[in-house]
Amino acid sequence: MEITATRCPVCGSKRIAPLDPKQRPKDLQRRRKRAIDLVITPGAIRRKVVEFRTVAYRCESCQKCFTPERYDRLTRYFHGLMSWFAYQHITHRLGLRSLAALFYETFGVRVNFWEFTDFRHLLVHKYRKTCKLLLAQLIAGPVLYVDETEIKLKDGSGYVWVFASPSATIYIFRRSREGDFLRQMLKDFKGVLVSDFYSAYDGLPCLQQRCLIHLIRDMNRAILDNPFDQELQSITTPFGALLRSIVTTIDEHGLKQRYLRIHAKTAEAFFDALAERFHESEASKALRERLLRNRQRLFTFLQHDGVSWNNNLAENAIKRISDYREDVRRSAKEAGLAEYLVLLSLYQTCRVREISFLKFLLSQKRDVDAFVASKRHRRRLQHVEVYPKGYLPPSIISVRRGKAIRAGDTVAAESE
Repeated sequence: MEITATRCPVCGSKRIAPLDPKQRPKDLQRRRKRAIDLVITPGAIRRKVVEFRTVAYRCESCQKCFTPERYDRLTRYFHGLMSWFAYQHITHRLGLRSLAALFYETFGVRVNFWEFTDFRHLLVHKYRKTCKLLLAQLIAGPVLYVDETEIKLKDGSGYVWVFASPSATIYIFRRSREGDFLRQMLKDFKGVLVSDFYSAYDGLPCLQQRCLIHLIRDMNRAILDNPFDQELQSITTPFGALLRSIVTTIDEHGLKQRYLRIHAKTAEAFFDALAERFHESEASKALRERLLRNRQRLFTFLQHDGVSWNNNLAENAIKRISDYREDVRRSAKEAGLAEYLVLLSLYQTCRVREISFLKFLLSQKRDVDAFVASKRHRRRLQHVEVYPKGYLPPSIISVRRGKAIRAGDTVAAESE
């Protein structure tokens, strides 16, 4: 492919003329670059090498010699290859060194493993707005599932928060488990928040549903620790019967309010009886106080459509963080984790919507809804892919920084 220019990048004049190869300045002599891409079809994957050529120009107005700006920002690896990297890295959890070997053995493409960080950085630059759009959709939705988990990093530790719904999932990293940021993030949320019993969710100004599976686990643990406590069993037995009848209705009719609201009176009667009863054992007292304290948050789902009585959606999404934590152990840094979470958010969103993560990346669309709405995903025509303006790959920055440090050490040694 040939890259041409139509105007001078210095003065903007259209009076430009190609330079004869013998008249080119030394820094504009070699005018060829090669880019590598993967063409992925339903039946095969093949490597594609594109050679780009251009000429040097002289502006007749300002007499400046230049090459086309697009040529200077030309990327070495195109989107198809970077999409295949993201698919293998996120979906199949392959490490960077393993991917470097895979690309060389399979496609004959020698990619240094640190160049994969450039791929990830470029993809995140492209899809960060997509994640912001998905987060806005979550906040505008009728129900939101949230959970968090700790993760150890090379430079400390932090927590990954997951916000999920049946149509989208977003991961966010925070240095601490404090939930103050939730108040600002969810200030416009008008739906039902489904979560565990972590106290950071208590003060949020929205309807809430506590995960009853967490409560059942704690009840079972209390019964195992106090097998002869009749007062404790006087609480857990009717609660279990109530929940079993509700789950039976859900199995028959789904999470529909018109079928579930018939259990609301039974739930209120359970709490009224619990409030009037007096308990002496420590285990039954603790459980009674916990149930009464969360009385307005345990059966909210009975009054709303599509709200689950458990937090399984967020907990299933948080398992991907557990897998990542096991893969990298303490070798990840905060910047790398933040970029990984952007791609993981896209993958998990595609997963809950039952669409192909790889096909979404290859389509180069930034709106998941638009991708789902399009009936046929046509292959994009070949075009020139360039780095964003002002962007320099981190690997090149590191190389230049290393050369500068070595040069400084050499000058210091000579001065001594």
